[in-house]
Amino acid sequence: MKIKAVAFFIILGAVNLPAQNGIAPQDENFDPAVLKEPPLSILDNTLIYEIVTDLKTPVINPKSASADSVTFVEKMGWKVQVFSTSDYFLADSVYQLAQQKFENIDIERVFNLPYYKIRIGNCVTREEAESLLAQALQLRFPDAWVIRTPIRIMVKKDSF
Repeated sequence: MKIKAVAFFIILGAVNLPAQNGIAPQDENFDPAVLKEPPLSILDNTLIYEIVTDLKTPVINPKSASADSVTFVEKMGWKVQVFSTSDYFLADSVYQLAQQKFENIDIERVFNLPYYKIRIGNCVTREEAESLLAQALQLRFPDAWVIRTPIRIMVKKDSF
């Protein structure tokens, strides 16, 4: 029986051997010069502007005051993360609860696979975030903690 099995594998290998001699043709029409790549931010000085000023390109919020006088800029700051879960519906209910409890504070839902996170505030300093954390703990968000993340702050246009 072993001799038949060995003979079978030898014949099978001999049959497939000629098929391996052919080389697949290669397409050499690729030209990297015609790629539509986005410009590098280091070349047009926007990255240097962000590093020096700690401000990104202003984003106008239509819900805010007149777009002529106020803009929002993004910079690194602090937020308080009050909840994190992988259940979308639970995260949505906590988001609505946070909207009720924190009336005049920005609240955002963040999705980082596989977690939905509820974050509040746009604090420029750690001290502001710590006081917001104390408020969140008092309002019965026991898993709240301070996180360093990009925030949006309001800037008057004439200060640009």
